[in-house]
Amino acid sequence: MKKIISILLCLSFIFCFASCKKSNEPEEAAVKADIVFQEATYVTLINDVYNNPDNYLGKVIQIDGMFTYEDMTEQGGKVYYYVYRQGPGCCGNDGSMCGFEFTTADGKYPDYVAKEGDDFAAHPWIKVTGTLTSYMEGDTGPYYTLSNATYELMTTRGKEVVSL
Repeated sequence: MKKIISILLCLSFIFCFASCKKSNEPEEAAVKADIVFQEATYVTLINDVYNNPDNYLGKVIQIDGMFTYEDMTEQGGKVYYYVYRQGPGCCGNDGSMCGFEFTTADGKYPDYVAKEGDDFAAHPWIKVTGTLTSYMEGDTGPYYTLSNATYELMTTRGKEVVSL
């Protein structure tokens, strides 16, 4: 009887490890960010990126904040998508938008329609990861964007208004 129980235990042990082998299906690779924006240094890092872009271009950046967009199609432009927080302006804390434009590879963006008078809470909170690139529009620019970005809708919000 002990021999049968020992054999059954050995077989169970073998089957347990056999079922733990790796799958042949490819796993989706997560993009590792070179730079992750933290709440305490959010504005300082944004300023550094815009003042010293050569130090950041081509780097993968992860940033979270509110989502919004600007539809310029009626003026012959395109739709611009942003991840941002409100930050200090040029004359004290007058609420400038502080963040980045981003574009996704698949052309999908959060399901949000801006309404006149929306407060911050109406804007979805997202985490965006993308490669910092620049572009020109005619004679203006450069403009900085997180290209080939992915985003994740977040349930926990950070500070909507940040300062230095």
